[in-house]
Amino acid sequence: MKYGNKPGWKAVYKRMGMVMFSAGAVSALVFFADGIQVLPSDEDGASVVKRNGYGEGERTEELQVQIGNQSEKYTVTIGERKYSDEELQKVFDEASDTLERLVLGENESLDEVRKNLDLVSMIPETGIRVSWELDNYEVLDLQGAIKKDVLTEEGTLVQLKALMTYGEEKIEHSFYVKIYPPKLTSGERLLAELEKEVRRLDAQTQTDAVMKLPDNVDGRPVRWGQLRNLRAAGVMLLGIVLSLLLYISQKEKEKEEKKRRDMQMTLDYPQLVSTFTLFLGAGMPARGVWYQMAEHYERQKGEKGRREVYEEMVRSMYEMKGGANEGECYERFGERCGLPIYRKFAALLSQNLRKGTKGLAFILKQEADNAFEERKSLAKKLGEEAGTKVLLPMFLMLAVVLVIIVVPAFMSMQF
Repeated sequence: MKYGNKPGWKAVYKRMGMVMFSAGAVSALVFFADGIQVLPSDEDGASVVKRNGYGEGERTEELQVQIGNQSEKYTVTIGERKYSDEELQKVFDEASDTLERLVLGENESLDEVRKNLDLVSMIPETGIRVSWELDNYEVLDLQGAIKKDVLTEEGTLVQLKALMTYGEEKIEHSFYVKIYPPKLTSGERLLAELEKEVRRLDAQTQTDAVMKLPDNVDGRPVRWGQLRNLRAAGVMLLGIVLSLLLYISQKEKEKEEKKRRDMQMTLDYPQLVSTFTLFLGAGMPARGVWYQMAEHYERQKGEKGRREVYEEMVRSMYEMKGGANEGECYERFGERCGLPIYRKFAALLSQNLRKGTKGLAFILKQEADNAFEERKSLAKKLGEEAGTKVLLPMFLMLAVVLVIIVVPAFMSMQF
């Protein structure tokens, strides 16, 4: 059966058809709606288009125009709405009052300004632009920021002159604000007094080798000290990072060790089952075969090295010699090995203890044959992976060879 003809695709084709039908229907409605749009008209029946509001600038709009039997696209440039002379004078009058409210910012009154002003460049919804002039730039700048260092509690009167412009029309509006130093909290006030005292003592002791620091401010004692170094926190943070790295490294090592262990046990499985089947076929009971293989491994361990599956067999052997149930020992062996093939092997041994050993040798022979076939496939896979890993060094060597050959040839061409 071809992939596109599977039963599940029928529902997909049905949904695709519904989507295409819906899209076609909506597209048709939009097409007809767009085709019958007609511009509104005024009292005289002439078509009209809406202008942008005051100060919003002109805009362009593409329209369809039909002259006789000829139909064309036409781009119309629509200027913004303008005030009449009477409206403009009224707007300027209202803008003057609005302007005094806008510049307040977070202040409550122009008679007591303690926070930055908002010297706006445009009055909203009017199209009127504003530029500013000041009679005292020492306490206020053109952005409305207050210069706190030169202010006193008596206040400083500053004249603001606003030049309002709309098109070619201009009008000037002047008003005054009284600027005071910002209101400080008790803590801020103490710090300000401390700053003054530090400056005074600095100027007073400039000829000395050391600078004297104030020992009281506003009648309150002052104690000085070095800032606490944050090296301890840095060391602690470094320790935490290193601990995390060590934890991650250990996890990776355990993961690699488990992978190595599982691979070794997988490769040992065919030989183990084959040897077990051989001894079983010679007439030895399963327990005797187990003891024989475990003891043989213990004798040869010093020469041939550690093999994980045989270590587990040795452990199970001592459990059985200690009086543990044989079937349970086999099952625990399979669980400790952790691989499905060993769980199956342990289950066969445990099951045949209860049902008898008839047919066990034949079953294990089939298992050994299957295991050898799987080992061949695994060896082939490992060989392919090894070949892939060699590709990168081969490419690097190729690059080196190319450099050795090409560079001298290029240099000889230059000469």
